Amino acid sequence: MNISLKLLLLCLTAAVFVTRTAATEQQGRIVCYFPSWSIYRPGLGSYGVENIPDGLCTHLIYAFIGVNGTSWEMMILDPELDVEKGNFRKFTQLRQKNPNLTMQVAVGGWGEGVWKYSQMVAKPERRQSFINSLVKFMKEYDFHGFDLDWEYPGAADRNGTSADKENVGTFVQELRKAFDSEGSDWEITMAVPIVKSTLKKGYPIKKLCEVLDAIHVMTYDLRMAADGFADVHSPLYRRDHDKGKYKKLNVHDGLALWQKLGCPANKLVVGVPFYGHTFTLNNDDKNYSMGTPINTTVGGGDPGVYTRERGTLAYYEICTAVQNASDGWTVQWDDQGMVPYTYKDTQWVGYENEKSVQIKMDFIKEKGYAGAMTWAIDLDDFNGLCGEKNALLHILHNNMNNYTVPQPAAK
Repeated sequence: MNISLKLLLLCLTAAVFVTRTAATEQQGRIVCYFPSWSIYRPGLGSYGVENIPDGLCTHLIYAFIGVNGTSWEMMILDPELDVEKGNFRKFTQLRQKNPNLTMQVAVGGWGEGVWKYSQMVAKPERRQSFINSLVKFMKEYDFHGFDLDWEYPGAADRNGTSADKENVGTFVQELRKAFDSEGSDWEITMAVPIVKSTLKKGYPIKKLCEVLDAIHVMTYDLRMAADGFADVHSPLYRRDHDKGKYKKLNVHDGLALWQKLGCPANKLVVGVPFYGHTFTLNNDDKNYSMGTPINTTVGGGDPGVYTRERGTLAYYEICTAVQNASDGWTVQWDDQGMVPYTYKDTQWVGYENEKSVQIKMDFIKEKGYAGAMTWAIDLDDFNGLCGEKNALLHILHNNMNNYTVPQPAAK
């Protein structure tokens, strides 16, 4: 073989290698949950499929479908909206604008409970009934992925069982086999907590991280009114005032725990809330520091005008309240947790803003995680009441869009 031919073959081999390497690069995920019931909010708060912004998410997840506790098939929770008014089809048709967009459907959520899921995965024939109906459903409505949002396997206080841990692992393995047999590229993901005791009871972490395409880590709701004190629910790092179990309930330590238990960084998608948790202080309490005791009898702060749920406010409800200093809200910054909070009279709110979300994006890239996930896009400032429309989601997109996830170092 002459030297010219050798050089040509070397160049061709190099070109093929570069192409394969580029093809296997893992781009940062921008995972957007879409709660279908947000359409029912009044006035400016109403959020439907038509409000979903184009090009800002890599994965859109329709929340939720459920499980039928008799037939063990998947169950449509709002037939009038989802089917009769065509919401499923309107949702998946968004892919026509962006062919690379992954359209998923999520099963579960807090309101669905645990018992049905525990019973469904307990027997092979029940698992198969659910899987068969799910595959049929996904084909009919053109979904390209499935998200398991079972809250939470093994939770005895919610009628879970000790067998859930093994059974949920078997379920996702069987689901993967069923998806593969369809010759599809459908993804399987799962929304998960970070509390160590909850993980130990219900999550076969190594098995899940081998089978699932991504793990959506719910690094929020880490402080709530039920805890008895006011605090931000998604601190990035531990703070000096965190005591007992709260020392580890932060974004950094929660993700580190998943890695310690056997899940690689490039499977972990970091949750960012587009809402705040609210608290009502006692009438005579003038201590507005994080950790101050609250009035536990009222169950959280006052409901928002649009979200109408005691204990939470959408980002757009918070940013409109605090943007004018004359309205009486005082905004503070947690230098350790890297998150803001605000208060007025007896109302106290811990939340995320543009500054804290950017810090979390920097953290994701520094640690080599798979991307960012939000609950939920309907809670962003989608009307531009405080400035740019979808301001928080734009930060996710601007940071994750050109981010290549590094492969974990070989052990």
